[in-house]
Amino acid sequence: MKTNRTVLTLGIALWLGLLCSYAHAQPVQDFGAVQQGVEKEAGRAAEDAKLTRELVKKDKAELEVILAELRGRVKAADERLDVLKSQFEELSQQELTLQNELAEEHRDVEDVEGSVRGALKDAVSMVRDNPITAQAPERAKMVNAMMDSKRFPGIEGIQSLVDLYFGELGTGGTVNRYEGDFIGTDGETVSGEILRAGRLTAYYRLPDGTVGFLKPEPSGERLFSVAGSLPRGAKKAIRGYFDQESTALPVDPSGGAVFAQLTEETDLREFMEQGGILMWPILVLAGLALLLIIERLIVLGTTKTDTDEIMVQIDAAAQKGDWQTCRSQCEQNNRVPTCRVLESALNHIGASKEVLENALQEAILRQMPRLERFLPTLAVLAAIAPLLGLLGTVTGMINIFRVITVVGTGDPRVMSGGISEALLTTQFGLAVAIPIMITHHFLERRVDKISGDMEEKGTAFTVTLVKSGAITEEEAKSA
Repeated sequence: MKTNRTVLTLGIALWLGLLCSYAHAQPVQDFGAVQQGVEKEAGRAAEDAKLTRELVKKDKAELEVILAELRGRVKAADERLDVLKSQFEELSQQELTLQNELAEEHRDVEDVEGSVRGALKDAVSMVRDNPITAQAPERAKMVNAMMDSKRFPGIEGIQSLVDLYFGELGTGGTVNRYEGDFIGTDGETVSGEILRAGRLTAYYRLPDGTVGFLKPEPSGERLFSVAGSLPRGAKKAIRGYFDQESTALPVDPSGGAVFAQLTEETDLREFMEQGGILMWPILVLAGLALLLIIERLIVLGTTKTDTDEIMVQIDAAAQKGDWQTCRSQCEQNNRVPTCRVLESALNHIGASKEVLENALQEAILRQMPRLERFLPTLAVLAAIAPLLGLLGTVTGMINIFRVITVVGTGDPRVMSGGISEALLTTQFGLAVAIPIMITHHFLERRVDKISGDMEEKGTAFTVTLVKSGAITEEEAKSA
C-alpha cells in the first residue's frame, strides 16, 4: 500500500513536470494534442510505475531473504554468545581458583625460601665460627656466594647446603691433628701442630713446646692464637693430649669466647674502673677492716686463755695465806686478763664474799671493752660493704636504662656488658663483707673464750678464798 502511493506520487510529479515543460516549450495550439501527449506520458508513467513495483517487489523479496538470513545469523550469534558467556564464567572461576592456588604455592615457596635463607644464615655463622673451615676454606666461599646472591639458591644450592650440614655432623664428631699455619700472638703467621677437637675448640703446639688455644678469625678461613696466659691445668691437659699421655681436653662450647676471657688479665685499677666510682669506697672500707682485723688478731691472738698453771700456783699460795706471792704471780702475768681480774680480787681480801664477787664482776667488765674493741665496727663494716655494692649496681642499672632509652635494645651484647659491669660493685661488696663477717665471728668466739676463762677462774678463786678462811662462812651467809 505504501509502495503504490509512492509510485502514484512519482507518476503525478512526472506528469506535472512534463506538462509544465511542454507548456513553456511552445504555445498551446491544440488541446487534443496536449491530451494525447498527456495520455501517452501517463501510459509511460504507468509502465514505469509497474516496472518500479516489480523491481521493488523483487528487491523486497531479496531483502526478506537477506533479513531472514541475518536473523538466523543473529540467533546463531546469540546462541554462540550464550555459550561463550558460559565458557567465560567457567574460565573466570578456573582463573580465580588457579590464582588462589598460585598464591598459596607462592606462600609455600616464600616459606621454603625463608627457611632456606635462615638455614643459609645459620650456615654462614657456623662456618665462620668453626675451626673446621680453616682446613676447608671452600666452605666459606660457597656459603658466602650463596648468601650474596639475590636469586633463590635452587635445588643445587639446597643440596649443597644439606651436604654442608651433614658434613658438619660427621666432621664435628672427630678429633683431627695436622700441621698447619695460623696467626700467632704477635700477629705473624707461624707454623705448628694443630689439634682440632670436633667443631668446638682447636689447640696448637709450637716446636718449642708452647701450647695454647686457637680461635677462627672473622672470615673463618684462618685461625689465630688466643692471647694471654693460660691456666696451668689447661696447659698440662693440652700437652698431655699432644703427647698422648692423657685423653682429657678442656673444651669450650662457646667457640673460644670462654677461653679468651680466661686468658684476659685485668689489673686492680681496670677492675675498679669497670665497677664505677663506688668501688673505691668499698676498697677503702676493705682496707680499714683489714687493719682492724690485724689489730684484733694480734691482741686477741696473743692473749693467753689457758691459765690453769697460773691458777695452780695462785691457789697454792692463797691456801697458805701468802698473798704477796699471789700478787707477784699476777704482776708477772699482767698481760693475761684473768690475772688482772684476780689481782683486783686480792685487793679485797678480808671483805665479804658479796664484795669480793662484785669486785670480780667489776674487773671482768673493765676488761671487756679492751677485748671487744673494734668488733662492733667490724660488724658495721660487714653490713655496709654489700649495701654499697648494691647501691653501685642500682646506679649502674639506671645508667643502662638511660642508654636503652636513647639507643634502644638492638645489641644484646652491649646490654649484657653494661649489666655485668653494674654487678661488679655487688660482687666486690660481697667479696669484702663475707671475710669480714667470718673473721668477726671467730674474734667474738675468742672474746667469749677469754671472758669465760675470767669468770671461771674468778669463781674458782672465790671458792679458794672461802676454803683458806679469807672469807668466813658467816660473812658469806650474811652476804
